[in-house]
Amino acid sequence: MSLRFITRFAHYDAKTVQEATSLLSKYGDKGKPIAGGTALMDILKKKYLPTPEAIVNLKTIPGLDQVMEEGGALKIGALTKLTDLAESSIVKSKFPVIAETVKMISTPQLRNMGTVGGNLCQQVRCWYYNKPDFYCYRKGGPVCYQPGGDNRYGAIMEQKVCNAVIPSDLAVTFTALGATLKVEGPDGSRDVPIKDFYVTLGNILKPNEIVTWITIPEAPSKARFRKFKVRKSWDFAVASAAVATTSKGTVAALGGVAPVVVSGTPDEVSAALDKATPLSMNKYKIQIAKTMLKEAMA
Repeated sequence: MSLRFITRFAHYDAKTVQEATSLLSKYGDKGKPIAGGTALMDILKKKYLPTPEAIVNLKTIPGLDQVMEEGGALKIGALTKLTDLAESSIVKSKFPVIAETVKMISTPQLRNMGTVGGNLCQQVRCWYYNKPDFYCYRKGGPVCYQPGGDNRYGAIMEQKVCNAVIPSDLAVTFTALGATLKVEGPDGSRDVPIKDFYVTLGNILKPNEIVTWITIPEAPSKARFRKFKVRKSWDFAVASAAVATTSKGTVAALGGVAPVVVSGTPDEVSAALDKATPLSMNKYKIQIAKTMLKEAMA
């Protein structure tokens, strides 16, 4: 679809986090932030969500594209390009599981544009949600279409009112590593454990809030990420797993199986998979998820 069919909108280059959140407050649900733009441009072209009246560019905010170590913790600016994160000397030497995860995301071209914050906050890739003809529950409609439709890649756990799965690979690894997100808005900032960031219909961000920093509290003594995808070149996960061991114990996390990241001890996650509630066409995902978990634990 040609870009000329995109509806007109106002565009702002924010110079500070405060300016960005103030602009988002001004427009409310009709304003959207943009960083790498790889996900938002898809929405603007396909129009499966309403075109925003205003887009606030975050790339013009200085200082949020850094990767640094502070007191043994890893701090990642939300505007850090995925490629830059994977190539960071700190990440490669002390947090190689993060570099390993990034290299399984999309294509090199998109990793050169996409940001860490954008990957964490991207919209789901449900076939029904991503089409303008379906007014599903996640869009405010009355029903989720997956149970009665094509649900091959839908959720097998924690579905509640929506069967779309979380698409972010970094969210899985960051959960296993015990990451905390710094969320900023016009009224100040708050630190949100990533395990509490995602909810069934998206995440806990208000329309006028953005993620600015991600903090990994310590380097793991052992960590691994595994991902099963249909296309070998690049694709979203059919199921993925990350397992990390730190001074606080071992945490396992699953992606591609639920609207949120499923996490806990390896035994807890394995037990949750035994109680999975697959749809009519995706029972196969249970065994794939179990295999990814087993490989991540190896």
